[in-house]
Amino acid sequence: MHVHTCLSPCSELEMHPAALVKAAVDAGLDAVAVCDHNSAENLAAAVRAGARSGLAVLPGMEVTSEEEVHILALLPDLEAAQVLQSKVYQNLPGTNDPNLFGMQVVANEDEEVLGFNEHLLSGATALSVEAVVAAIHKAGGLAVAAHVDRERFGLIGQLGLIPEGLPLDALEVSANAQLNVARTRFAPSGEYALLCSSDAHEPKDVGKAVTFMLLEEPNPAEVRKALAGAEGRAVLGGGRPMEDLALHILDIAQNGVEAGATLVEIGLNEDPLKDLLTIEVKDNGRGMNEETAARALDPFFTTRTTRKVGMGLPMLAAAARAAGGNFQLASEPGKGTALKASFQFSHIDRAPVGDLETTLLVLFAGHPDVEIRFKHAVCGEDYEVSTGDLRAALDGAVLASPEGLAFTREVVRRGEKALSEARAKALGGP
Repeated sequence: MHVHTCLSPCSELEMHPAALVKAAVDAGLDAVAVCDHNSAENLAAAVRAGARSGLAVLPGMEVTSEEEVHILALLPDLEAAQVLQSKVYQNLPGTNDPNLFGMQVVANEDEEVLGFNEHLLSGATALSVEAVVAAIHKAGGLAVAAHVDRERFGLIGQLGLIPEGLPLDALEVSANAQLNVARTRFAPSGEYALLCSSDAHEPKDVGKAVTFMLLEEPNPAEVRKALAGAEGRAVLGGGRPMEDLALHILDIAQNGVEAGATLVEIGLNEDPLKDLLTIEVKDNGRGMNEETAARALDPFFTTRTTRKVGMGLPMLAAAARAAGGNFQLASEPGKGTALKASFQFSHIDRAPVGDLETTLLVLFAGHPDVEIRFKHAVCGEDYEVSTGDLRAALDGAVLASPEGLAFTREVVRRGEKALSEARAKALGGP
């Protein structure tokens, strides 16, 4: 979710507002939060660049406390950003040395350099963690502890704990973290909403980690509701599209929905004893002829309009083969598409499964009129969940409602917990 521009001294010079927006659009993102270190001077340009391209740019800032903890500020508007910037500048000692810390480039939306920020943006303010959070809230913003999974500049890494009573609105994990693992570690009982961010400092990293939210539209007011779980808005989850198998599954399933499928069947089978992991996805969409199916494995071919490069099938195929497995694709016009990807379970290059909860919540909440059937098996143990079963159990409640999302989370977590125990047993764990 949060990214930087060339204003941050650790960012690449090519990360000017226009390049950032282009990278986000190319990655298929709906929104980014621009959070440069201790400054908001490139925010207005980023917002204007986003407006040109249909990308929502949320105003933000990454503030460094006196304890060298990074706290993200997600702000309601540019005026609030100026208020917070003034507070930060008043408490930010030092002058930048570009030869030591890097240039801090102020740029406009037309790729033009307007000047250089002379504040020591890489430094720590004289504000405590508590004072930073209070200043963010006073400006009308949301306070999010940045990359809590990291030792350096992370709240827990710097302080050893989350201070009792610190009124954070959410926690963020970096692109190094698997969300399902982070959830168990940082918010096992749902104490905080968890966000995933690329923390991109150069264009190629934009979209490396993403957060999925259920919103009316991507804007700061809607994000506030989502973090609070208010008025039907919600944080559905997140992950790493280039790495996690769960997000490969999500991408492939959404391909089927976009192809007009009314039924999508997903199977995930883990068998450590046979050293095998398989993914199968079938849909009854419009299907492809032989030529189109062959071209579908070309990363530079796509029929979809949501992004310019069709990376779903090629990336999954490449991931399977890199892990000693195989990939099969069968499709027929008017009948649908079926694929099977196999992986050597123990292979060092086998991608992690990732957060299946995210995948299923996005699919069920985002496509309530499509029958989605999911089965996950580990060493002979399994659980199943489907649109029809959920709808029947909810007795008419909408799948995307708070009740529907809570029930779906419960079903998935219960199923995954049982399979985790089966997996540990098969691998010789407790």
